[in-house]
Amino acid sequence: MYYKILIPVDLAHKTELPKLVDAARHLTSDSPHADFNFLYVDESGVHKAGAPYMDPDKEKERRQDVKDKLLALVRNLMPDNLHSFCHVRRGTIHEQILEEAKKIQADAIVMLAQKPGLSSYFVGSNAERVVRHAKCSVMVVRD
Repeated sequence: MYYKILIPVDLAHKTELPKLVDAARHLTSDSPHADFNFLYVDESGVHKAGAPYMDPDKEKERRQDVKDKLLALVRNLMPDNLHSFCHVRRGTIHEQILEEAKKIQADAIVMLAQKPGLSSYFVGSNAERVVRHAKCSVMVVRD
């Protein structure tokens, strides 16, 4: 049985989140001892091209705004009797997922994967990289 689940969330595909939650709840059998950790990774500053200088106050506001949106989504999907936590990180998506999984000592990662397109054959997807490098089980849900 799994007790610490990490669920990476893409706010651009929030309509897919119920599938991830259902899969994660199934893995834990809705155990009252399970922790559901939702993670949003902001990769906007990775290359710095779009924002060479970001005002620290604006960045803090933006981070809080993203966390508030994530919390609202989670509240609508998770029953009150289950433990859920929301995390926001900055960086490269697959690296931040792996770091957060290590930090929370995740038993499993439940994540979404898009159907492969031509670009993923050359670059690879975040799901592929997480599956390859994670120290825990990874369940990939297709969109």
